Amino acid sequence: MAIQFSIARRGLLPHEKEQQGVNQQADLKNLRVVPVCTETVDAVEFQSSSSRLPTVLPKSELLAALDTIQRVMIHELEQGNAVTLPGIGTFRVTVKGDIEVKDGSYHGKNVRVDGLNFRPDRELLKKAQGFEVSQVPLGQTIQTEGTDVEVRLVELFASKETITHKDVSFAFEQTLSYSRICSLLSRLVKEGRLVREGKGAQTRYRLA
Repeated sequence: MAIQFSIARRGLLPHEKEQQGVNQQADLKNLRVVPVCTETVDAVEFQSSSSRLPTVLPKSELLAALDTIQRVMIHELEQGNAVTLPGIGTFRVTVKGDIEVKDGSYHGKNVRVDGLNFRPDRELLKKAQGFEVSQVPLGQTIQTEGTDVEVRLVELFASKETITHKDVSFAFEQTLSYSRICSLLSRLVKEGRLVREGKGAQTRYRLA
């Protein structure tokens, strides 16, 4: 069975008019293909369906093994080490924060773990890249309208006091270009809804 995909359009700001005709070259540059996730499968909860791959291990033993692996990962990641699961991939912590200068030296400020970076095993990635993909889009083009932009920003600030360009990019599953995000945040600053702090790569935004 082939993997299915849909087509996503860049986020549109409220004052913009939707372009018509997806066959226009300018419009095609704003489109990208995104995979359609039809189901989230619990790798432990194997089903009797013929489409599932059964395991030789009882569920209890598999859960115990995964619990052990998780505890080992937490211990090593806490030490700042990268953790490799053979045949799966490598995990590393990612951090973010501010930088300040004290006594002529750089120091971190409010530096904290931001998430986990995952690099798949080379053989696993190679097999995934060999999956068959349908050449026909599933459903209609995904539109990211201005109202959706507002909703996602509200969700971001519900969990973060300040946000960065990267935060916005991940919130939109990396469907917005860097310049598009800059345009969006700049507009909100001009409207007095956001306050810009810092410069360059250290730029952050908070609610006004």
